[in-house]
Amino acid sequence: MNLTRAVLTAFALLASTGCKRKHVTVASVQELPYPTCTDGGSLEGEVIAAGSLRAGPIANEPSVVERFELRRRDCLFVLTARQEWLRQSSDVEVVYDRDMIPLRAWKRMTIPGVSRSDGNADIRRYELRGPEVTITRRVAGGPRTYEILRGERPTVVIGPGRGTLTPWIRRAHLQPGGAVREHVLDMRELLETLRPVTLRRDPDLYVAALGRTVRVYTVYGRESVFADETDAVIGDLAGMLPADRVATPAPLPMPRYGEPDPVHTP
Repeated sequence: MNLTRAVLTAFALLASTGCKRKHVTVASVQELPYPTCTDGGSLEGEVIAAGSLRAGPIANEPSVVERFELRRRDCLFVLTARQEWLRQSSDVEVVYDRDMIPLRAWKRMTIPGVSRSDGNADIRRYELRGPEVTITRRVAGGPRTYEILRGERPTVVIGPGRGTLTPWIRRAHLQPGGAVREHVLDMRELLETLRPVTLRRDPDLYVAALGRTVRVYTVYGRESVFADETDAVIGDLAGMLPADRVATPAPLPMPRYGEPDPVHTP
């Protein structure tokens, strides 16, 4: 038994080290201005997709709540999202070019219930316009730190919340049975990954909890989400549903610890 544990520990350490080698700590990174159109553009723009989701009765974690919007700002598209649950809240912004290829991403993670006025925030900015992906990070009370994330330039960003898949699904425009494989920055976990991922459209499915037939898209071969006829995400196979389809009382809102500021932070 001791030998087995030692082997498993060794494999875990090797896997962790291999992943960490893609994250290279550096003294500084190139600072690029916040993406705008040549005429300045509008920071409001037009909402082209939006959703408010909640964990339904079959979900493992009943406290999860998610809201997202995808807006067109002249020559840009901007996705904003917020996911809340008992252990963590995440605010996300991803800025895309006119072809819906990501240019810049931003994430703030806070911990509900902590005494710090900033929610013990961990804020990260991902710059995708250079030859390498760079990460600028600031944890609560600490200085900025910088990393280079080695790998191909991502054409997709996946963040906390199912709604962050909406831009990829809309751009891919797949027919049932179709699939596309692209390089993805997955920033859902504490240690980001950059790797090729396949998006597949499965056969349409009638979902009783939604009272309708939906489009089904799967990533990583196992994570399936439901989308409407406009390809906006409206739920998933794990139990997330539109908020108005969940009969139980909504969880109390988590503290926001100030409004998100993706332009000026971290």
